[in-house]
Amino acid sequence: MYNLAELYYPITAKPDGAGELKPCKELQPYIRCFWGSLSEPAEGAAQPDKLSGHQPAREIIIPDTCMDIIWEWDADTGASGGVFCGINDTAFEVERAEPSASRLRFAIRFHFWAVHLFAEEPLTNVMNYYGDVDAYFPFFRRELGERLTAAGTMAERIAMTEQVLLRRLELVRGSHNGLMNTVHDILRAKGVVTVSSLGSSNGLGSRQLERLFRENIGISPKQTADLVRFQNVWKSLYRPSPQIRNLQDLVYAYGYSHQSHFNNSFKKFAGQTPLEALAYAER
Repeated sequence: MYNLAELYYPITAKPDGAGELKPCKELQPYIRCFWGSLSEPAEGAAQPDKLSGHQPAREIIIPDTCMDIIWEWDADTGASGGVFCGINDTAFEVERAEPSASRLRFAIRFHFWAVHLFAEEPLTNVMNYYGDVDAYFPFFRRELGERLTAAGTMAERIAMTEQVLLRRLELVRGSHNGLMNTVHDILRAKGVVTVSSLGSSNGLGSRQLERLFRENIGISPKQTADLVRFQNVWKSLYRPSPQIRNLQDLVYAYGYSHQSHFNNSFKKFAGQTPLEALAYAER
């Protein structure tokens, strides 16, 4: 697959504190990163929340256009299980993960255009989905679940996961050319593109394009473009270039009709105003 990640690299609400680990070169077109517990907890380690009674802080999750498989297990009991987080189109809050004496986690964050290559079911209903990993990835528990819990380090977990994912890629036919060409057009335009131009430039009718996106990504071409534009706006806001010096520059650069249109669109996806989002990211 052409490495679309060279055109587009989405970031989280706190880009500098994500604890992300890159995949091998062969998987970079498909996998955004790995993340999770870096190692087994030390024997007798305490869980601060349980000792102090302190409730963990909340953290904001913004639409990053990625989808995650998260595998969790208890090192004491051996109980384990996984969830799949589909593509989300709105911000939400979760409890911040705190150090735990026994609860461990390993996660794969997929680029939105590549998830369907590993899924065993169409992704039609994955927008804002949070559910059992077996619903879309039965192979994960079968081929990785128990092995992940037995591994002692993040490096070991990544290595075995990469082997399994590379084998899975050898079994699939690949992506629909029209779908991938359209995704490429959206990414190259940074989401500033009309839906009517997408299908025609790739020889696809509007209904066929809609079906391909919903089955393989879980959202429509327009929703995809809107989310990609938001991510590019957020990245330009957080890491401004010489061409982007203020909010008004963002309004023009990303095709918003006026300042209030920009503000409303940003808050729709981020759950905060641009200035609030910057303040949160820098805490």
